[in-house]
Amino acid sequence: MVDFKLLEENFYLTLHAPENAMLTIPALDLLKFERMEELIDMYGSLIKARERSTAAAFFMSWYAGVCGAMQHMLYRDCTQLLDLSLSNITVQLYAGEHYPFFLFTIVEMRFTKSLDKDRMEGHKQLLDFFYREHVTPLIQTLSQTADIHVIPLWGQIINALYPQLQEELAEASDEASRTKINEYFQMLTYDMEASAFGLHKNPFVIKQTHIEHPTIPEQKVFIKAACCLAYSLDHEISYCYECPRLKKRIGLQ
Repeated sequence: MVDFKLLEENFYLTLHAPENAMLTIPALDLLKFERMEELIDMYGSLIKARERSTAAAFFMSWYAGVCGAMQHMLYRDCTQLLDLSLSNITVQLYAGEHYPFFLFTIVEMRFTKSLDKDRMEGHKQLLDFFYREHVTPLIQTLSQTADIHVIPLWGQIINALYPQLQEELAEASDEASRTKINEYFQMLTYDMEASAFGLHKNPFVIKQTHIEHPTIPEQKVFIKAACCLAYSLDHEISYCYECPRLKKRIGLQ
C-alpha cells in the first residue's frame, strides 16, 4: 500500500494541492523550452536568484522528492508502483509564508501492474523507464534552459537519495528489510545502464565522503555530490556546511 500522507510530508507529492498556486504547469509541458523558462524565471525572481542556473538547481532539489518517492516505493517492495510519469504530475509553485515551495500533484491515482513473477527484474525495467523517459528529458531541458550542465542537476537528486537511503535503513524493522533496501539502491547505482541518464557513466555511482557532524560529535554527515548554489543568491547566505566547494577549499579528501 502507498502511504500518501508520507509521500506528501517527505517527498512533496500530493493528491489535493492548495488552490493558491502562483503557477501551475503540467509536468509534461516542462519539456517545452518556453514553459520551463516560465517556471524557472518566476521561481528565480521569488528566491532572488541572479542566474537561471541557481533557480534550476533549487527546482531540481524539489523535484528530487519525486525520485525519492519512487525509491521509497521500491524499498517497501510494493507490488504496484504509483505512476510518477510526467504526464501524471502537475507542478505547482507557491509563494509560501517563509519561502517559495513546490508541490507535485498526482493527476490520476494510477498504478503499475502487479509484478508477482521476477519482481526485481520488473522493478528494474520500471526504474529504467522512469529515468530514461521522464527524469532525464526533464533534466536535459532544464540544462538547456538555464545554461547549466546536467551533472550538477543530477547532483541535486543524489544529494537527496543518499541521505534518504540511510534514513530508510535506520527505520527498517529487520535485517531482511535492510537487505532489500540495499538491493534496490544497488539497482539504481550499479544495475542501471548509463544510457538511461543520457550519460557515459551512471551519475549515482559516486565516492561518498563524510565529515564530522557540526553539533553531534559521534555522527558524520555526507558531503553533497553537487553544490546547491545557495551561496549565489542575492542574500547573505554562505556555503552550506556539507558543500563540496567548501570541501575543496579546506582540503578535505
